[in-house]
Amino acid sequence: MSLPGTRSPAGRAARAAGWTLTALAAGALAGSAAGDVEAPARLVRVIGLLGTAAMAIAAPHVLFPDPHVRLAQLANLAPGALLRRQLGRWAPVPLALAVPAAVAGWGDLGLVAEGAATALAVGLVAFARASGLGPRSRAWERGEAGGWYRTLNAWAPPVRFLVPDPLVPGVLLTGEVFLAGAAVAVAGQAGGPAWGLGAAALVALAAGASMRARLRTFDRAYWLSNGVWADAFRQVEVGEGREPVRLEAVYWAPPALRPTVWAGLVSLDRRVPLGRVAVVLLGLAVLVHLAGVGPGAEAAALTLYGVVVNGTVALSASDDVVPPSLAARLGGASRWAAARFLMNVRWLPPLAAALLLLVWLVDLGWAEAALWLGLDATAAALAALAVTLADRVRLRRALA
Repeated sequence: MSLPGTRSPAGRAARAAGWTLTALAAGALAGSAAGDVEAPARLVRVIGLLGTAAMAIAAPHVLFPDPHVRLAQLANLAPGALLRRQLGRWAPVPLALAVPAAVAGWGDLGLVAEGAATALAVGLVAFARASGLGPRSRAWERGEAGGWYRTLNAWAPPVRFLVPDPLVPGVLLTGEVFLAGAAVAVAGQAGGPAWGLGAAALVALAAGASMRARLRTFDRAYWLSNGVWADAFRQVEVGEGREPVRLEAVYWAPPALRPTVWAGLVSLDRRVPLGRVAVVLLGLAVLVHLAGVGPGAEAAALTLYGVVVNGTVALSASDDVVPPSLAARLGGASRWAAARFLMNVRWLPPLAAALLLLVWLVDLGWAEAALWLGLDATAAALAALAVTLADRVRLRRALA
């Protein structure tokens, strides 16, 4: 459900176009990888597991905080309207992730259906579990839940998650969603697409029943979740041992741009665990190369890394991440374009290290490694420029 005044027709069209292009790009990568794989069924399930991991991590970050929560309060939306609103904000994620899984199984209708159904079913599970995080987090904060966790900590302190107790349900959510996707993948691998489809249907029915049971009280879950997770994402230090990026650590940025780059990185790190995502994607790229599945799959893995780590800078154009007043104080369009490029450049050294490892372990040539580094640097610059231009247009429309 769209609240009045939250998005213009042009904004809605741009959002739809952005998600459509994302789905098409992911489908093209999957199609490239599928051309070199002899067992498409296994590729479909691997893609399903990757999508499951993405949704498990992304769900709280996409849903909370709602950027228009104050307008929702003023409109006094009913529980059903709030549910439809949140579902509308989340739906593009599983829909986009259904495309590569379906494309990878192209030519086998059963595999196409299994791939798409897995993404949609797991997406419903992620939404059902994430939308009720607020009440669970509050129960953990008050000591009404999580007794087993505190007992385990007293018995074996090293097993403690590096987050405060109220945020433990968010960590557990990741495992719950991934287990749901893994169950579907295992069923499909054991009995074929029919079993995979059946498992996906059971997972979707269970998630749907859970949402139906909470329909009348969805407003309570919505308000509590927004409050708890808005506070969590505002914290500079989200867990023991993790500190925000220090100004002196942004050594690669020129002194004149360092405050802008630092502010953008701190704000992004509060919102997205991009370091973990980058490590997973680089690990995937290395494993694909070591497995020797073919140049198409290898190129798709490296492209996926570049798109995700460079595209995430788009969040720095969000009012929730970098408020307009702060963005204006830190510089104009050219300054922010350069800063966003430098924010993306921090992911070049890990890529260079992974490529050097592949040069040493497999027959990756120096010219090919240099080509991928150049393409990643180009993507970093193009993403920074595109995000900055879009942000300036948005601000001008808002202030016109």
